[in-house]
Amino acid sequence: MKYVSLVLAAGIALLASGMSGCITDPCSVGEPDSLFSEYILVWDLMDRQYACFFAKEDVDWDQMYQKYRESATNLTSRDELTDLCLQMLGELQDQNLSLRNSAGTRYESWNQGAFVNWDLTVWLEYMRSWTSPSSTPPGTTLEIFDMITLYPTPDDTVGYSYISDLGNTYSWMDYFMETHNIRDCHSLILDLRMCGESGTEINAFYTCGRFATEHLLGYYRVFRTGPGRNDMGDMLQVWACKNGSWQFTNPIVLLTGRNTQGAAEQLVLLLMSQQHITVIGDTTAGFANPIVSFNLTEGWSVQIPEMVTYSPDGTLLLNCGIAPDIVIPVSEADFAAGVDPVIDAAIEMLTP
Repeated sequence: MKYVSLVLAAGIALLASGMSGCITDPCSVGEPDSLFSEYILVWDLMDRQYACFFAKEDVDWDQMYQKYRESATNLTSRDELTDLCLQMLGELQDQNLSLRNSAGTRYESWNQGAFVNWDLTVWLEYMRSWTSPSSTPPGTTLEIFDMITLYPTPDDTVGYSYISDLGNTYSWMDYFMETHNIRDCHSLILDLRMCGESGTEINAFYTCGRFATEHLLGYYRVFRTGPGRNDMGDMLQVWACKNGSWQFTNPIVLLTGRNTQGAAEQLVLLLMSQQHITVIGDTTAGFANPIVSFNLTEGWSVQIPEMVTYSPDGTLLLNCGIAPDIVIPVSEADFAAGVDPVIDAAIEMLTP
């Protein structure tokens, strides 16, 4: 396999969800500190805050309360409460709806079950094959790597950068510093296939600025504006803009898949507006709706989308996702053989 210049960016073992706010004292109903009261609290927070009810007309939220109420009155442990709340949230089939415990572990209420075109073990072997013998090899999980830049030939350099988290652990300013290493590359592979969970919209917006050459419409966002479940505001434009002292203007191949989720999908929309960027891989998750985290008890929290995202043509991205410019088929057999067809296709596209 041909060597590729590397810029490995912002990876972690346990991806943390981006949180744009935190409510510490939401209203509750029932006996203080009871498991039943917390069940009602989760239902009530959803009722007042969830921005996607208008797109979930087949789910009667009042009926959901009654459906699980009897079980909630008989709860005896935190584990039972967690399972019950996840079942209730799962009725909405929104992967962004989740619970998180005091240790930061995320519990999805629902997973679309789609095949993910990225495999950690195979990816790590690619990273190791691109690392010089004197460099510290990657470990066994996504990590924050040192900067690694290789030049296979004086006139043929391809950069590689991945982002696995656009949440609170991610710093776009640090990312800008790291991407200085690929400034002289003739092209770049930008990998967002492992960028799951929600992330924060502001990180997507500023990160785009390193690669944006034109001020163009990226997407629309719409917030819930009132107490009614379908009280939605106006469509607000979000534009791709230059950011930083320089921009990478050479060809970029952007890698996406079913685990590209939340703010990462907003970053994809912003980057797709740029003429020098081609998206390959698979359709994204369809959950481009950054969340707000609301505190429960004992260090637990519930993550609820505060807004919805529309593509420039007015398509609601919820559940449908963003299709790539070029679909690259991937199978379990590829991973079993140690092959990543998406990376291989990107290298082929960018190698003269």
